[in-house]
Amino acid sequence: MKINKNIELIALVYKSVDYLKMIHSQLTSEKNHVDGWQIGYKIIANDAAPEIIDFLKQNNINHEIYNDPNPDDFYLNRVYRCWNHGAKASKYDNVCFVNSDMVFSKDWLKNLLRYHTGKHIPCSRLVESGKMPSGKYGISKYFGNHPHNLNFEIWENWSSQNKEARAMEGGLYMPCVFERQSFLKAGGYPEGNVFNINGKLEIGHPNDRPVYKSGDTFFFEKMESHFGLKHITVFDSLVYHIQEGEMDAPQ
Repeated sequence: MKINKNIELIALVYKSVDYLKMIHSQLTSEKNHVDGWQIGYKIIANDAAPEIIDFLKQNNINHEIYNDPNPDDFYLNRVYRCWNHGAKASKYDNVCFVNSDMVFSKDWLKNLLRYHTGKHIPCSRLVESGKMPSGKYGISKYFGNHPHNLNFEIWENWSSQNKEARAMEGGLYMPCVFERQSFLKAGGYPEGNVFNINGKLEIGHPNDRPVYKSGDTFFFEKMESHFGLKHITVFDSLVYHIQEGEMDAPQ
């Protein structure tokens, strides 16, 4: 697979202006520069509050407004649909999805893209606040739990000293880099998590049933079965994940 060297960083925002300011600052940071690559960014206002849309427009921030066709659906299903829309609407050959409650380390994108060769789905290694237990390869370490109390200086120092120039198979799922056409050919994320109901797989409607597979796991496995792309974690692409998210974040 030939990889064209252009990529769009995409984040979703829906209610918190504080998180919008923070992720906009991260997306436009010099930390994202990669020699030889064209880097773009877009914030998608996902069924967003009026103050989010006003802020985006008033500050000339590159954005798109997305109105979900089923606005009363379970929130996670709407998130997956919006990610799929972001990939479809992008004009770039590659996309990188990031959460709005993330803070990047120096060279995180450069190190991630070293593994975007047509053989992998490279994902950053997450350093998480400890609000919830971290997953495979994740690190629990606290650098703040809101844009107002993040300690950026300590994060930068710590992350620069704890990078490892290696990658391992598996791990967590975002930030992640996809070749856009492969993402679209595989059908995008399922519209929610996957549930096993009497031996039949159903997608997206929990109703207090146990999750069989997360939508991310289901889709990454499909990308491997369709295209042979292996999910890997890049250990020198460190990203701090606040683990609050806009839904839980204090305003």
